[in-house]
Amino acid sequence: MKTAPSILLLLFLLAGAASSAQVCPGGGTNFGSAVSFDPAWIYGCNTGTSCNGGVAFDNRASCEPTTSLDACAPPPSCGNISGNGSDIWFTFYAAGPTALISCFQNTSLVLGIQAFNGNSTCGSLTEMGCAIAGGPSSGVQLHLAGLAAGKLYYFRIFGSSTPPSQRTGLYCFCGSTGLGTFLILPVVISGLAAQQVDNGVSVHWLASSSNRHSSFDIERSTDAINFTAIGRLPIIAAADHQYAYTDPLPVNGVNYYRIKNVYANGNYDYSATTAVKINSGVDFSIPGYTVNGVLQVTTPHPTVLLLSDIRGKTIRRISVPAGKNCISTGQLISGIYLLQSADGGAAQKFFVPG
Repeated sequence: MKTAPSILLLLFLLAGAASSAQVCPGGGTNFGSAVSFDPAWIYGCNTGTSCNGGVAFDNRASCEPTTSLDACAPPPSCGNISGNGSDIWFTFYAAGPTALISCFQNTSLVLGIQAFNGNSTCGSLTEMGCAIAGGPSSGVQLHLAGLAAGKLYYFRIFGSSTPPSQRTGLYCFCGSTGLGTFLILPVVISGLAAQQVDNGVSVHWLASSSNRHSSFDIERSTDAINFTAIGRLPIIAAADHQYAYTDPLPVNGVNYYRIKNVYANGNYDYSATTAVKINSGVDFSIPGYTVNGVLQVTTPHPTVLLLSDIRGKTIRRISVPAGKNCISTGQLISGIYLLQSADGGAAQKFFVPG
């Protein structure tokens, strides 16, 4: 059986309407039924300055019969309290430290936005921001800052106008950003330890994470205060995964290690610190810097030393007798260098000033 062209056209129009369908009411009719914000609602928005595409929402009486604002939250600090009504509730997980809730009307409607910090208990909310549209044909935007990535927040959309007819209507979320739909769980690190293996140090730890995290940066310090990144490992999405990294050039003495958790949104945090003492097996010492183009090396017995750049590339092989020795560094450019026994052991760093 053939389908009439008019029926095909009708099906096509219905399919197109479904992609930007009106949602009644779209959010929760009260605080207790708040709905998680869905970024798909702003898909199809063409400009972010009007309801040109995206999904339309409705807070008219047929969708939100309760006109008074939900008393579980404090009254809006913006607008005229006597003119506020018909609030619709939403939640979102902060995708980063800032977010923008942007609303535009599809009908003559004075929109209001009020955002909250708090939890799911009625009466626990505190206002974070409030904004009212300048009139029945202008949109409204609420900029939020100081958010904690992955934390749950609440907001409500309401009408605010002296004429009751302009307190309800159709609106959209075109232009909204930073409103996530999921909880960013912190990476849980346990069993962080470091131990000397041959001439290097093996750093290993156990971690649980999801694929919403990006990487682990391995950092090292000689004073437990100033840390430097020495390597990076991608995070494996698993309940428990054993990680290991080998530091090929630890310094002689105590090395401190920590793990920097880098999240997909750019945020980060740190693990606890672990330490390991390295004994190179070669009893020589140097200061951490040169003076007047000379590095002083003290050793109790004759030895052969390898002078390398910070990447480990050997620059010079040096034989020194027992006692205090002066090695010329005048030909070296400014930077950090390594000195290591040719027989093996940990390298020691020193700095050549400019």
